[in-house]
Amino acid sequence: MIPGLQKIRHLILPSRPDPAQSRQIAEGRLLVCCLVALGIFATIGARIVSLADASASTHLAVKRPDITAERGRILDRKGRMLAGNFPITVLHADPSELMDVGEAAAKLAPFLAQHDKKSLQKLLTKKTRYVELDRQLTPKRHAQILRLGIPGVYFAKGAIRIYPRDHTAAHILGHVDTENNGIAGIEKSMHSRLARGEDVTLSIDIGLQSVIRSEIQKQIEKFEAIGGAGILLDIKTGEMLAVASLPDFNPNQFSQAKDDARFNRATKGLYEMGSTFKVLNTAIALESGATTTDQRFEVSKPLRVSRFTITDYHPHSRPLNVPEILVYSSNIGSALMAKEVGAKTQRAYMDKLGLLDRLELEIPEVSQPLSPKQWRRATTFTVSYGHGISISPAHLASAVAAASGTGQWIQPTLLRRETSETPLRLRIFSEETSRAVRSMMRLVVSHVDGTAKYAEARGYMVGGKTGTAEKIQAGGYNNKANLATFVATFPAHDPRYVIVILVDEPKGQEHSHGYSTAGWVVAPAIRRIVEQIAPILGVLPVDEESPLIRQKMLLDFTIGDKEATLASY
Repeated sequence: MIPGLQKIRHLILPSRPDPAQSRQIAEGRLLVCCLVALGIFATIGARIVSLADASASTHLAVKRPDITAERGRILDRKGRMLAGNFPITVLHADPSELMDVGEAAAKLAPFLAQHDKKSLQKLLTKKTRYVELDRQLTPKRHAQILRLGIPGVYFAKGAIRIYPRDHTAAHILGHVDTENNGIAGIEKSMHSRLARGEDVTLSIDIGLQSVIRSEIQKQIEKFEAIGGAGILLDIKTGEMLAVASLPDFNPNQFSQAKDDARFNRATKGLYEMGSTFKVLNTAIALESGATTTDQRFEVSKPLRVSRFTITDYHPHSRPLNVPEILVYSSNIGSALMAKEVGAKTQRAYMDKLGLLDRLELEIPEVSQPLSPKQWRRATTFTVSYGHGISISPAHLASAVAAASGTGQWIQPTLLRRETSETPLRLRIFSEETSRAVRSMMRLVVSHVDGTAKYAEARGYMVGGKTGTAEKIQAGGYNNKANLATFVATFPAHDPRYVIVILVDEPKGQEHSHGYSTAGWVVAPAIRRIVEQIAPILGVLPVDEESPLIRQKMLLDFTIGDKEATLASY
């Protein structure tokens, strides 16, 4: 090559580097490029995560679609679940992020049974950041909608409240709203505990509850009644083992329930309980010393007081003693006994028995009894046979438990009591008075002339009292609508349980010879209930003529011309 040209080339082109040096330079440059790219990707990734978190936060902040904390369960006394949470997938959308509302609605409609394209379009055009489309997506539909890939449509984990026993204990359990706030029953009163994840154990036994509810339902249907209620109370602990009100509702479909079905007749309903009050009247008369079991009262003529005339359903032409007044259910005899007690004393006992105040139960659906502000002479007479004062079946159960059980009024409860708990107890009646009362209640069922012979459950020593009362209406009473009520104690020789059953507006039937009284309507249900629940409760049938049973019963009085003995049962 010409020397001049070589020089020029050297000036234009750099000299060729050593091969090893070139490789080193290339590797350095590649390393720098990789580091730069990595930094870029890291920045982009961080930004994506940030945006995703912000988006999620935005959507969750708009409206909380799910239960953020596990709500506690409601259990029966044996630990069986009555209410609990079930995981679900919530489908929701942010209308502001939808690119084409019409297209989104068209794609979603086939997978949402509760919506069509038109209704979806309306929902998705709302001026809001959160629209709930479905709260109970199945896994299959979840996958199908996910594959649609619609921007602005999201899924969230949630839970719904389920009630596996459906109607069985609806009024006690209550319900929650879509935000999982308790709105009725235990769900409402125990909301704070449940919201913290604590379980609540009730005094209710769901097996006993099912029996009570079923038998009330049978009588409602059989006598074409409008409703009914039932209470099963443990005399010694004050625990309510069953509380039923009919008609009822399915808590899983609370929004579909009618107002009448939501009304708790057992604890909130107020009724004049009729002749069931004669149990209390008798206990008060004996305890106050106003009378004795062998004292007789003239009942052959109607009793006039103020503008009222008191008569008997089955008139008697001779004086009746106290046991006969209860067995024959004499209104006149009860009124005369109350006369001996006096208004002041009678009211004081009603107060002690909790019949003038709201029961402090663990649900909000509890009513204040209706009683006269001024306890006049006429009030004293009518209250003796269950008129002039309106209470709930729960009130009646707790009062009769005191009169026919231990003589103590015990604060009732819907929560299971531990053996170490000491509930509020108030001594009202002596053991002697309570023994006499339950012995007379036993005769109401067992004696041939008793008003409750259809309640007899052989061997289980059922004692009770019927009550048939006309319903109150504007201006007086409706003689075409009554309440049939029965209060029972069993076993009478060793009292442990009280049952109250009420049937609202039963109608006389051919099989009842046109009668709609408690003896025909409720007494047979009591027998069936006792025969079913006694084995569950561990109550065994006994030989009523055994010396031990005779010793535990007080039967030193007469009914009619015959001595009231166990042999006459």
